[in-house]
Amino acid sequence: MQFNVARFFLGVAEAGFFPGIIVYFTHWFTSQDRTRALSGLVMAVPFSLALGAPVSALLLDVNWLGFAGWQWLFILEGVPAVILGLVTLRYMTDRPRQARWLSQAERDYLEGVLEAEAQAKEGSNSIRVWQALRMRNVWLLALSIFAANTGGYALAFWVPSMLKSLSGGTDRATLLYSGLFYACGLAGVFISGQSADRTGDRKWHCAGGQAATAFLLAGSAITGQPFPVVMTWLCLTGFAAYFWPSPFWALPTLTLTATAAAVSIGFINMCANLAGWLGNYQMGWLRSNGYGERECLLFLASCYLAG
Repeated sequence: MQFNVARFFLGVAEAGFFPGIIVYFTHWFTSQDRTRALSGLVMAVPFSLALGAPVSALLLDVNWLGFAGWQWLFILEGVPAVILGLVTLRYMTDRPRQARWLSQAERDYLEGVLEAEAQAKEGSNSIRVWQALRMRNVWLLALSIFAANTGGYALAFWVPSMLKSLSGGTDRATLLYSGLFYACGLAGVFISGQSADRTGDRKWHCAGGQAATAFLLAGSAITGQPFPVVMTWLCLTGFAAYFWPSPFWALPTLTLTATAAAVSIGFINMCANLAGWLGNYQMGWLRSNGYGERECLLFLASCYLAG
């Protein structure tokens, strides 16, 4: 019960981080640069997953000071978040005008450009909170990420076990294959951010990344392929699976006013998190009812295609 209560409050605490940081980026980055900035944030996801797997495996084997390995995993992987949270409070400012590490000319320039963008949105399409939640596009974005994340969260959690089953290799080899998958994801995040801001297109970068992920996952499910070919499909999948999130999260910030964007991003993120539970539950159901890797991969592909 103590563990469940603590985990509940952890979920409450972290729920506001991602929508908060998306809105925070609108205080600092113009719409022209926002997808590249978001890609810098999103790159941390595949990087942390690639790094976290071997580190977590090592921590599970320790037994220091009477604490079990899983307890040390929570302690040592939680401490950096606490420390960086305090550093953030101390060094990060709400707006450019408060940043002492910028020159006065830099502060004035950023504030001027961002204020002009905000006034343009207010003047051309002043949308308030409840109006935002009734907008067709907000619901389309929420449903899109709900579908894609149903496959995405399940893919992230089940990649190691699928690779181990498909390769028949050792745990160490499985960690290496997982690292290759997420390394390709890093490349996808970086390239999508650069490309989306250079072309000014976010919608098709997002939709194209989701569709490509679906078809590549389906390709990896073709029967009779040797593991190197399957691994090639999955590496390309890793690239596509992390190609779309940065342009996706730029979309609600481009037309909505600040207050409406904050609420709509929170709603969209709520749908994204709910999908994480559904995807993992569905994958567990498939595996426990005798479905193999091919059927599971096709299920994940269908989620991305629906997105």
